[in-house]
Amino acid sequence: MKFLKILHKLDERFEPKYKIQYIQELPVILRERVVYIVGNKQDPWLLAFKCPCGCHNIIQLNTLKSASPCWSFTVKNKHFISVSPSVCRNKGCRSHFFIRKGKVKWC
Repeated sequence: MKFLKILHKLDERFEPKYKIQYIQELPVILRERVVYIVGNKQDPWLLAFKCPCGCHNIIQLNTLKSASPCWSFTVKNKHFISVSPSVCRNKGCRSHFFIRKGKVKWC
């Protein structure tokens, strides 16, 4: 059992992280493992990325506090994004996950 815990920790350590990219407009083609932060840097209005399950659907999360639903995010060390609350897809692949410090944490 202890071996499995160590193996799980190693998997988490080497799991690829999501990168971030600040942009003014959403590109036509989104790259894998990139969270696009859309809008000006001080007041972004959207997060967009490909679904991490592999279905290739585009997930768009509103960050405007005046609209609902609304997600918030933090960026640590200019590289690692955390998004809250969780992303729960009601249609399609029905994935449910968090993004914490650039890594997907499945629910």
